[in-house]
Amino acid sequence: MNGQAICLHLLGVVYLCAFSSLLWQVRGLYARSGILPIRQFLRSISHVYGRRRFVEVPTLFWLGTGDGWILSLAWAGTLLSLLLLADVYPVLILALLFALYLSFVSVGQDFLSFQWDRLLLEVSFLAFFFALQTPPSPLMLLAWWFLLARLMWSSGLVKFLSGDPNWRNGKALCFHYETQPLPNRVAWYMHQLPVWAHQASTFVMFAVELLVPFLIFGPFSFRFVAFCVLIFFQILLIVTGNFAFFNLLTIAMCMPLLSSIVWSNLLATPLGILCDMAGLFFIAINCVQLLRLVWPKQWMIRFLQTPVVSNISSSYGLFAVMTTERLELVIEGSDDKILWQPYAFRHKPGRMDRPPTQIAPFQPRLDWQMWFAALRGGWIDPWLRQFLNHLLMGSPHVLALLKENPFPVRPPKYLRIGVYRYHFTDRTARRETGQWWRRVFIGQLPLPEDGLMHPRPL
Repeated sequence: MNGQAICLHLLGVVYLCAFSSLLWQVRGLYARSGILPIRQFLRSISHVYGRRRFVEVPTLFWLGTGDGWILSLAWAGTLLSLLLLADVYPVLILALLFALYLSFVSVGQDFLSFQWDRLLLEVSFLAFFFALQTPPSPLMLLAWWFLLARLMWSSGLVKFLSGDPNWRNGKALCFHYETQPLPNRVAWYMHQLPVWAHQASTFVMFAVELLVPFLIFGPFSFRFVAFCVLIFFQILLIVTGNFAFFNLLTIAMCMPLLSSIVWSNLLATPLGILCDMAGLFFIAINCVQLLRLVWPKQWMIRFLQTPVVSNISSSYGLFAVMTTERLELVIEGSDDKILWQPYAFRHKPGRMDRPPTQIAPFQPRLDWQMWFAALRGGWIDPWLRQFLNHLLMGSPHVLALLKENPFPVRPPKYLRIGVYRYHFTDRTARRETGQWWRRVFIGQLPLPEDGLMHPRPL
């Protein structure tokens, strides 16, 4: 099996993870009784854009927004992923998967706004042309390599150009394992490493992200070295964190490095001409994306924000500025404002003795957004306000997103949100207490007087 075939099969695995993960979350997130109903979102889009709504927000949900239709599209994506894995009409299946996932991303709002969601769309669109020919057309293969290189370069450049001293002095990883959105158990052990080990790891990371991609454009021996290093790097990220299907998707992107460009096939057939022109277009887009990082111009921004380009290309680069403290929001309910009981999330830190979990390549999107909400200071995001209202109403689909509901009979009368600073315990405390976390209470988020308790401000 060549790199082209392996890539397409891995892309099927990625789509399977993405859609099967959405299956159990779409009702709580997007149904009529969900946190951010698709129906309400599209109504507001129609009001703003009018006839341009189909271009600005391309989605199959214009055909319907009922709960059954939402769930049907998620099931369709899951089944089509299996067909791609089985190598059944891959070109057609890729086109359908792209249309389905674009449909969700276009209306996904806060919960489907992650870099890997956009990257999956970009890779899928590229893979459609990539799969049209075997071996792939020269410019299309080059475009694929350039996208991978641009992803790595962008990841390194945003950190270096941000001016964050923690990246410059190599101490960023002293915080990363503890403060990343959803740490796993291995992250606890990595956090215990000495400072010099974190600094060395940081400088190695910069070498991988900024220097290794240049090997992609060398002879096959150089490209194979890049392949091995990048695959190993992604496996390390999978082992030490939970970044949904991002790392698995990057591994899939590495597989075409095993293929070689056959320049004699350049513009050899009408189909080859189509693929080569598409490859040239993708190379141009990626060049603009890369230039925008170091030499931003207004025309670049306008070009990249056009609907055609924005749906198949996006900027990348996580953790440009390292988060140095972990804040967690603890939501509690009460019937009398005396006895308060906390809501337990599936994967985000809560109880001190609960070990961090491994969930990637699946993504609990509510848990992820709770991490961002904790960084907002005293600001309550609109989606969080909606989430709290659904807790007060006892909405079953929203409660299904949680691990435990402390009010199984009837919902509470009041809610409050406590803000805590969380830290990993050290080896001694872990051995003596069995706890993975320690925390310090900071204060309560102020909430409105619409059935929620109004705690004191931070």
